[in-house]
Amino acid sequence: MTTKPKIVFALGIVVLFSFLFVIGLGDRGAVDLYQLNLRKDRLNRSNLDLEKKNRALYRSIQRLKYDPEFVENIARSELGMVRKDEVVYQFRKKKTKKPVITHD
Repeated sequence: MTTKPKIVFALGIVVLFSFLFVIGLGDRGAVDLYQLNLRKDRLNRSNLDLEKKNRALYRSIQRLKYDPEFVENIARSELGMVRKDEVVYQFRKKKTKKPVITHD
């Protein structure tokens, strides 16, 4: 091979590797595409979680509107409410003696 074809071949290799570098690591390259796909997957999972929470909240709202037993349970558990004919017993906790610690 003469010198001119060797230079053209070497220049072609350099250009080829430059293109590969730009495609792989440049803006909008393979690395960016991979990172964007990871971000898209995270966002999709987050959206699914939010949809589940929204459905649960919707069911709770519907029960609050149309299910009197549910409303009663909420009033009893969260607000401590009782019916007129119920008697509430409250017990005091026994005070326990604290152990005496002696230093010998």
